[in-house]
Amino acid sequence: MGQEQMQEENSRLAAENAALRAELEETNQGVLALYAELDQQAVQLREVSDLKSRFLSYMSHEFRTPLGSILSMTRLLEDGFDGPLNDEQLRQVRFVSASASELREMVDDLLDLAKIEAG
Repeated sequence: MGQEQMQEENSRLAAENAALRAELEETNQGVLALYAELDQQAVQLREVSDLKSRFLSYMSHEFRTPLGSILSMTRLLEDGFDGPLNDEQLRQVRFVSASASELREMVDDLLDLAKIEAG
């Protein structure tokens, strides 16, 4: 191989090397951009998760107070504290009591979930 051919080959290899370096640099920039996007999405995900946990906790506590009052009132009515109830009234009070109890169980489950997520 002559001197001229070696120089041509070196030039060709140098050009190929430069092209590969440029491609690698472009790929690295893309990877860095993806990492930045992932970091941003992770921050947003944590914020949404924290917001959800606070909402569940707040909502659970805000529902428990009136539910406790409803359940207490239905117990008083069932026990005849304010006078006897007829059969239809008693049936309706028991329906309200059962519905409030079911709702309270759901709220308690949400509160438990919020506690678990909070750690």
